[in-house]
Amino acid sequence: MRIGFVGLGAMGLPMAGHLVKAGHEVSVASRSRGPIDAAVAFGAHHAGTPRQVAEAAELIILCVPNSPEVVEVIDGMLGALGPGHTVVDCSTIDPEVERAQHLRVAATGARYLDAPLSGGTTGARNGVLTLMVGGDAATLADVTPALDAFAGLIVHVGGPGMGQVVKLCNQVIYGAQMTATAEATALAVKSGVDMHKLLEVLTHATGDCVAVRTRLPVAGVVAESPASHNWEPGFMTDLMAKDLDLALVYAAKSGVAMATTETARQMLSAAQEAGYGREDFSAVAKVVLAGAGAGAGAGAG
Repeated sequence: MRIGFVGLGAMGLPMAGHLVKAGHEVSVASRSRGPIDAAVAFGAHHAGTPRQVAEAAELIILCVPNSPEVVEVIDGMLGALGPGHTVVDCSTIDPEVERAQHLRVAATGARYLDAPLSGGTTGARNGVLTLMVGGDAATLADVTPALDAFAGLIVHVGGPGMGQVVKLCNQVIYGAQMTATAEATALAVKSGVDMHKLLEVLTHATGDCVAVRTRLPVAGVVAESPASHNWEPGFMTDLMAKDLDLALVYAAKSGVAMATTETARQMLSAAQEAGYGREDFSAVAKVVLAGAGAGAGAGAG
């Protein structure tokens, strides 16, 4: 297919690479020159603007930070869209904003899906991301062969905006997992627990979860944990904070109390204030560990 890709960040760049490897003709646009050069090096074409991407492609994939950027990109390409175009937004944004983009794009005769991602930079590099898709099921069936290039699982979860709702539900749970994992780690470190033994128990007990398995926040215990790699982000603190903000706003509109999510957001705020905004969001543990009087590298066993 002729595919356009707008947004070559930590997720978007490897996703575009998988599309090129799958044999698609990929045209890209992004705000930073470095990722554009990297994409051109692996075989993509630099289209320039979002409108030029739409003019060059039949399927356009967006992967940008937040709601305003999605609206800006749609603004730019709207005049070039029409029957024969499909736009797939892989960003994580406000569900109501996303529903408005569905309507704007549909008015041109083009088709639109919201398809936020889960799996982080590791999933993007390995081409095994989970996509939760909102919109028309037949449209999804048409573009699934292209999306398969970077997806391990694609699930149609409902109508317009429902992909975003499901993604926010996922982030609510993951944010709570990480907060609890950080607090449990601080308690264990402060008490002198062998962290390798703690990991062995947790991964075979009811405390087992993705945060424990992939982000136990002590260096040298979990090989792929950001704590073992100077907190290099698989998913940045600033982005998780943004996602929980979206969840809290949407929950308030829906009349749902989110006390646990509010606590997780407060922990992320503390990490941001400590200067960890561009580190992995598991860096919330550094705040908890500092408060407990224990270093993040302590207690490795």
